[in-house]
Amino acid sequence: MAATAPFFGPELSVSFETDTLTEAGPRKELFRFRFGKGLEDDGTDNTFRLHIEPFGCVARDEIWHTSRPVMIGRSDGFAVAECEQHLAAHIEMNPNSGDNFRELTADAYCRLLSLARQRGYPNLARTWNFFPQINAGEGDQERYKLFTAGRAIAFEKYGYRGQMLPAGTAIGTDAGTPFTISAIATRENCTMVENPRQTSAYNYPRIYGPSSPSFSRAVTVASSGGHKVLISGTASIVGHESRHDDNPERQILETLQNLENLIQHARNVTQPQVSRKQIFDGYLRVYIRTKEQIFEIKRALGRQMISDHQIIFLRGDICRRELLVEVEAACQI
Repeated sequence: MAATAPFFGPELSVSFETDTLTEAGPRKELFRFRFGKGLEDDGTDNTFRLHIEPFGCVARDEIWHTSRPVMIGRSDGFAVAECEQHLAAHIEMNPNSGDNFRELTADAYCRLLSLARQRGYPNLARTWNFFPQINAGEGDQERYKLFTAGRAIAFEKYGYRGQMLPAGTAIGTDAGTPFTISAIATRENCTMVENPRQTSAYNYPRIYGPSSPSFSRAVTVASSGGHKVLISGTASIVGHESRHDDNPERQILETLQNLENLIQHARNVTQPQVSRKQIFDGYLRVYIRTKEQIFEIKRALGRQMISDHQIIFLRGDICRRELLVEVEAACQI
């Protein structure tokens, strides 16, 4: 299989385990994501287990490479991998029914931000959050809203707000799976990018919870090889309102429109002199609520000339109950 890796200059790139990398120069593994329920700990601190089920065959590992020497270890409950420019960190927790989920989230994020700052990586670029029962509870006690409130406490404490917030994903997993947080922090300059057709998540109205979701729509990271864009989990939302309830095909098409607008806006912000490129020359993760919806979603993606080898399909619950699909991406711009 040909490589599908979007290369981010000499510093950071993404590939799948079965890809054949043909680019010149040594590539070192900063960390990898491994997908699936019931994963055993292989004792490798830079293998980050995400306890979420792939659709179809066993998902390929998603590998984040660097050309720099990598050190791995553990600190304050986190598995840590770092190189000259970037730090990756991952933690697994097992919340029980007696836990205060807001406080659990706040404590984990405070420890993450402290770790990154202490090791000299002040810019938090990307986070991933997976936990069971994301839609459980009513009103302000919904688990996702408790999560956003806890994350907001930590970000406020460490001075992250508004246009300083990282890209992020929060997806619900099956009952009994751990709560995992993964993150990339960097020494490089980051530019947070918003989507002109969407309300910034950190400016959502009160109906979405006591704390607005603390993430940027995307983050661009400057490097010697150009700019890379790390795109948050993106769904069928225009302004701040969900669109196309109960229609997976129309939801994925609206989501792709959001991705296209976001990538083009990121390009205009960072390098307006560059001519337009193929939008999806990168990798996608597609989270789908039920397997019955995957056929319509794949059909819509195919019509947009996006092939399966660029995508990992995963079964996950979306943060809003009416949403059926969410997509994240990474690419060079």
